[in-house]
Amino acid sequence: MDKVILFLLKRKVILYLCTFLIVLMGIGALFSFHVELVPKTNLPWIEVNISGGALPPEEMVEKVTKKIEQELKSVAGIKNFSSKTGTGFSGISILAEDGEGEKVKQETQNIVNRLRNEFPKVVDTVTVTQTNLGDEDLIDYAIVGADTQTMLTLLKTTIKDRIESVPGVKEVVVSEDGFENKVAITFRPERLTTYRTTPADIVGQLQGTNWKKAVGILENPGFDTVVMIDNSLKNVEEFKSILIKTPKGKVALEQLASVSDLRGSVKDAISMTEGNLFVQMSVKRAAGSDLITTQKKVEEVVRQINEEAGGSYELRVMFESVSFIKKAITNLSRDVVIGGILAILVLWVFLRNWRVTMVIATTLPLSILMTFIALKAAGYNIDMVVLISLSLSIGLIVDAAIVVLESIYHLREKGMQLRQAIVQGSKEVIAPVFASQLTLIVVFLPLVVADFEQWLKPILHTIAFTVTSTILASTIAAFLFVPIFSERFLQHDKQLQSPSEEGKNRIVSLFQRLLLLTLRHRVLTLLVALGVFVGALSLFPLIKIGNGLNANENQIFATLTMPDGTSLEQARTAAVEAEKALRELSDVNQVFFTAKKETVELNITLVTKSQRTQEKEEFMQEVNGRLNAIDGVEQTSMTFGFSGKSAPIELQVAGEDLEVSRAISAKVEEMLASIPGVVNIRNDFERGKEKVTLTPNQEAMSQLQVDSDSLDSQISMLLGEQPLSTISQNGIETSIVARFPETWVTHPDQLQQIMIRTETGTQVPLHELVDFHFSKSPITIKHEKGEQIITVSAELLGTDIGTAGRQINEKLGTVEMPAGYKIEIAGDLKEQNNTFTQGILVLIAVISLIYVIMVAQFGRLSQPFIIMLSLPMALVGVILGFVVTQRTFGEMAMIGLIMLVGIVVSNAILLIDRINLLRSRGMGLDEAIVQGTRDRVRPVIMTKLTAILGMLPMGLAVAEGAELEAPLATGVIAGLIFHTLVTLVLVPVLYSIFEGIREKRVARKKATRIADM
Repeated sequence: MDKVILFLLKRKVILYLCTFLIVLMGIGALFSFHVELVPKTNLPWIEVNISGGALPPEEMVEKVTKKIEQELKSVAGIKNFSSKTGTGFSGISILAEDGEGEKVKQETQNIVNRLRNEFPKVVDTVTVTQTNLGDEDLIDYAIVGADTQTMLTLLKTTIKDRIESVPGVKEVVVSEDGFENKVAITFRPERLTTYRTTPADIVGQLQGTNWKKAVGILENPGFDTVVMIDNSLKNVEEFKSILIKTPKGKVALEQLASVSDLRGSVKDAISMTEGNLFVQMSVKRAAGSDLITTQKKVEEVVRQINEEAGGSYELRVMFESVSFIKKAITNLSRDVVIGGILAILVLWVFLRNWRVTMVIATTLPLSILMTFIALKAAGYNIDMVVLISLSLSIGLIVDAAIVVLESIYHLREKGMQLRQAIVQGSKEVIAPVFASQLTLIVVFLPLVVADFEQWLKPILHTIAFTVTSTILASTIAAFLFVPIFSERFLQHDKQLQSPSEEGKNRIVSLFQRLLLLTLRHRVLTLLVALGVFVGALSLFPLIKIGNGLNANENQIFATLTMPDGTSLEQARTAAVEAEKALRELSDVNQVFFTAKKETVELNITLVTKSQRTQEKEEFMQEVNGRLNAIDGVEQTSMTFGFSGKSAPIELQVAGEDLEVSRAISAKVEEMLASIPGVVNIRNDFERGKEKVTLTPNQEAMSQLQVDSDSLDSQISMLLGEQPLSTISQNGIETSIVARFPETWVTHPDQLQQIMIRTETGTQVPLHELVDFHFSKSPITIKHEKGEQIITVSAELLGTDIGTAGRQINEKLGTVEMPAGYKIEIAGDLKEQNNTFTQGILVLIAVISLIYVIMVAQFGRLSQPFIIMLSLPMALVGVILGFVVTQRTFGEMAMIGLIMLVGIVVSNAILLIDRINLLRSRGMGLDEAIVQGTRDRVRPVIMTKLTAILGMLPMGLAVAEGAELEAPLATGVIAGLIFHTLVTLVLVPVLYSIFEGIREKRVARKKATRIADM
């Protein structure tokens, strides 16, 4: 290494050129990054969605869901799968093993394609998709102010076209499920009787009236002419005048049926805000497009559309994440800059020498720029996780540079020539610095290979790559750039004694007196340390445990469940009351709701964090109380964040008989209700609908001359809608359907009396042709790994998932269950157990790897063991930090704790290496311990203060994005503060005990050998 440094000292222009290239490439990389919220990664979550017709859930399960599930059991690479089946639909969610997502998706697609011909004919939609982390959602708008038909037409035509033309926009999706898009021809039964015609006769004639086709080509020299007959209908009024042939002659359709234009009318859901109906529109961005730039362009187009509308309608932002992301990214970027400035100020305060400070200060931007180059080369973008990683690394970047420069400057203070001091000082610390930097890097090896939840792995990989790149960059800067910059900045430095020497001596003297005291009372010191550790462990139950990385704190999604039989209008009334109650809260910005029969979905947007008057927990309790106070509300559920997140408490009751499972789930609900802080308890069992099964009487049908196909078509016509054709206006296709009045047949007794036409033209009542069987049909059927389940869910208020989870585990065994049934923990609670199990395993693996590195560094087993014994003191700091701040200890805090292990051992490595170096030069044990500690006081405090202050802005958690970053910073800062003090006291004491025992053993062996001679 000394030859490399000497070469570079003689060829400084090489380093200056490298510096220029790093600055150029780093700035270029910085300005080419796209901005995201989280790393975009293709995850091994596959969704299969199958729909069509109105088949009851039991039939969909038998004919679709079970067939696919049976095939999935034999597919390698599947970790878990679950399904939800209802009337006319089946949804299957598959979780593949890590790295097997694409393969499992392809095999699932093959299975679905192979089984497609066996599905019922009414199944018309089958999709297989793979989920992404960092999805395509950009911004959602609500159009208000006009009638719904006009708003739907505008959204699906001009507005959609204009927004989709914006660069970076993939598509615009209009939510029209709650609105009709059809023209209904409703038969008048009494008129059909009068004119002695049937629905089948009318439908057959109508299907032959609306058509357009090419009938030939006129061939001419040089050109051809296509001949087309256009018999299509252009508007609704034309249908009314269509002539229908009946036994009594031709008659206009409007004499036999009413023709209603239902386009835009409310079907089964009402969406409103501030008393106005709205239609939702979602803008999706294209892959690779920049989030912020694309939304800015979309917002400009929407502003123009609103201006052109002149108040006749308005597009309002319903949901967007860019404003939150911009603030969060800005805040984190600010934290990185402030952290860097604080780190440099610490150096200047300690060194009081601007030349020395400048040497280290130059390595900070260089290391960050090298990190940018690495991130760009690896295909990363700027997101919250990358910035948190950089903020975490700011204080660590200068560690190696401080140690190298302090070693150089220490020799300069002793009068050594500058170039000789540079070479000798760098050589003395190269081994311990490399070892300490390696301990920071190896912590990520177990972290990235551990079996954490799939959604967490991309985040861990990003943190690992970013921090590793930063540490490697800082190590390169410390050993290549610091020596060269030292000669540049220090060659004219005459201030070889620090003006803060008095302050430095005061700090050193304080630690020296404390060290001498503890060395005189080593056993007492160890007992005190043990007592502190045990005391801290007793505080562990006071830590709030949680999980989830839902960074967006500006959005709440709530669902209100109403009693069975609640009408759409009753649900709308409750929703209006809920909106009014929520808008009274100063922290609420906007409220949008969608009311359906028996449920209300609320989308609540909050003001920015700096404008809020209530803490998160207090606010959630207020919202929960107001929603539960609304008349008719049976259950309430809430999620804080982006949406789609499951409840924190989920327990699954598995078994074949739904009624037995329902009874068990009721007992589970009673158990959860006895746990403080567990609220909004509910299960997803839905009482079935009444079902009438018609079994054809083959003998009667043969005698009365009615075949099965005719029976099926006539009943379908009488009870459902018969598609006729479509009309197109403004490029929008509208269905034309025929039907009987909705009130014509509403009861099974009426169904028995409907008349069926025989082959001879006579009519007979339905009850003479079929047998009626009455039963119940479940609304939805849910499976987990092929087993039928009911899920019991709940939210938490005033407690944390760790506390609630411990009580659930204690009480779960008290719930009685019959044979063949079981209760399993699911959702966040299961994730938390897995996360902490994996976290402990990773921590053990990290400690083992670090121990191996230190054994290689020191060449013995005992001295690394000394450092390992000091690690519990870092845990003391972490526990105290979370108890005092009452922040949630979750995944990010676990990552911080694992990283902390690598950070804290670096100082101990440098300290023990210094003591060993002094002993190798002939100094006695006690003298080497005191002198070595004295020599390392300044660099230890400087490096750890820079690390602490570098993360301090992140730990203060005062703005958007804080809930993601604060737990990580809290654990690292608190652990560093406590362990730094311990390093300079406890480690020397342990070293004294272990090495003292070793010296005595060596002395006894030597005395024995002399005696034997």
